[in-house]
Amino acid sequence: MYKSPITFAALLTLQGCICTIPAEDANPSIALSRFNSCEAMNYHLTDSLTRSFTSGGWYGGDVGLEAGAVDDSGGTSGGTREHSTTNVQEAGVDEPDMVKTDGNHIYVLNDGTLSIVKSWPAEDAEEVGSLALSGASEKMFLLGDRVLVYSSGWEESDERTWRSLTQLDVVDVSDRSNPTIVASKTIDGEMVSARMIGEDVYTVVRNQISLPESTYMAIWSAMDEVYEDHVWDGSSSSTSMARAKMKSRIRPIIADAVFGMERDEILPSVTHEDGTREPIIGCTDVYHSEETSDAAMTTVAHIDLGSDKIDVTADATGIMAGSTTVYASTDNLYVAQTSSAWWDGFSSIERTTRIHRFVLDGETTEYTTSGEVDGYLHNQFSMSEHEGLLRVATTYDDWWWGTRTDDGKSGNNVFVLDAETEDMPIIGELTGLAPGEQIYATRFQGDRAFMVTFVQVDPLFTIDLSAPTDPQAKGELKIPGYSSYLHPIGDDHILGVGVGGDWDGATDSVAISLFDVSDFSDPKQQDQVTLDCDSSWSEALFDHHAILVYGDTVAIPAYGWSHDGDWRETSGLMVNTVDTKTGLSTRGFVDHRPLVESLYCDDEEDCSDTSYMPQMRRSLVIEDMLYSISDLGVMVSTLADPETPVAMVPTI
Repeated sequence: MYKSPITFAALLTLQGCICTIPAEDANPSIALSRFNSCEAMNYHLTDSLTRSFTSGGWYGGDVGLEAGAVDDSGGTSGGTREHSTTNVQEAGVDEPDMVKTDGNHIYVLNDGTLSIVKSWPAEDAEEVGSLALSGASEKMFLLGDRVLVYSSGWEESDERTWRSLTQLDVVDVSDRSNPTIVASKTIDGEMVSARMIGEDVYTVVRNQISLPESTYMAIWSAMDEVYEDHVWDGSSSSTSMARAKMKSRIRPIIADAVFGMERDEILPSVTHEDGTREPIIGCTDVYHSEETSDAAMTTVAHIDLGSDKIDVTADATGIMAGSTTVYASTDNLYVAQTSSAWWDGFSSIERTTRIHRFVLDGETTEYTTSGEVDGYLHNQFSMSEHEGLLRVATTYDDWWWGTRTDDGKSGNNVFVLDAETEDMPIIGELTGLAPGEQIYATRFQGDRAFMVTFVQVDPLFTIDLSAPTDPQAKGELKIPGYSSYLHPIGDDHILGVGVGGDWDGATDSVAISLFDVSDFSDPKQQDQVTLDCDSSWSEALFDHHAILVYGDTVAIPAYGWSHDGDWRETSGLMVNTVDTKTGLSTRGFVDHRPLVESLYCDDEEDCSDTSYMPQMRRSLVIEDMLYSISDLGVMVSTLADPETPVAMVPTI
């Protein structure tokens, strides 16, 4: 264990320690560099924590956020059947989800249990094994006979308040009737995201660095004294004086705590099966910006899921900063960070996002460069790598309490960055689309992009990126409602999952839309289907893994409410056929009431008044069969007749 042999009080004996606080560089470099010692890391952390306690708002500051189908089977006994896979952003880059299949078995995470369902022959589907897991488990990868399960948890640590944890359990499922945990690792921090490329799994965790509870009490006491003693007259000079005084009071308190902490209280550590605990990176492996940032550590940990020995490794992948969005291609991983992470609460709001690039090569995830763009990213689909270029879509807006900008730059943008050049320069940009609105969905497809913005009606923009230095908005379609997810269907059509609405901006029912973009300058909505309810909602609106697009089948879970004298609730799977010539057609709505009746009703009992509606979560296809998965179990039907059950498998 590392603990600094020097207390901060010994280093700074002058009461007026405000003079030792480094001034912020007016034009700091956005590139990251490594700490050269643990002491340097501690100083940076001290400054970051001091800033977080003296930023605006604490005491009167005047401040007014084409999908690839990857074969995740890895080979199975009995041969691999044709089947759908997790809906992911990039082909060859798998993403963790609550359901996986290899074509012969379905693996379902539900309420802390891994259930294994024999899925073929479909009419003989049954649960053949299960394994109780610790923590909240809802994400996993599947590779051959191994399942990597992610669970979240937390623990108290001595005098510190609490610590978020991410548990990784590697489960051997070669004997499906007896799944067994063969390796278990717990990493400090909450899981941000993960990707699997081949057998290499990269897990991004964010570890909030907390102080002892007694330190927080001392900080708040010192701040209260300044607040009570200071004369507030509303002027900027008065605010600055109060801020400086607070810094001088609380920085020594924070520094004493930071320099007194052991290394594994700052650096992310892994706890092994035998209970031993060790940092996965050292102080000089941590990258940082010139500016202070939020007091958090973002780490990319690596696991070789195909190895005989499962171990957690991280090679120069720690960043002393929080992260908001992660995107990965097959070669690189990008971590995006908004300016809310380093804004000091008093200077001008930058409204920018910094993007840090890491090259992925097995255990090595080497940091290479950083770039910066105006605005904020909506989600992972706001980034896309193509032929050495990184395309980024942003909304330029205030992240502070949803206020609007006053600098005339409000709007939505697409930037093209040269990802393989030092400092990732912007080589092309398209700015100012739909001022006052924000991005709800983006999808890049080759040298084209599609963007949905929304405030009252939904403009779908088509953007030509064939000339990277000169991106051009080619077309715009305004329709009621919005799409929160876009999915290319061939070259001439885009599928949208979102919410319908009216021209006054009101939104109502979950909707699936088909857009014809064959004339790129004149996109058209070809068709739309909605759930027939007064009001509805879907997990697919915020989690693209809940969306099934396979062949001509499009399915999403949906939940609705209607009032026709009495409230009527529905929960199920909207199953639709997509045809680029004829449009969308409803194939059926799958609910799991038959599963409810099989579990809770006797043969002679009338179940017509059973109110329990299990929540539909996912769906998948194996050969010509549709498997719908709810929090109650799996129901099997044919793709041609999805509403008629062929088999039912409870997994509770």
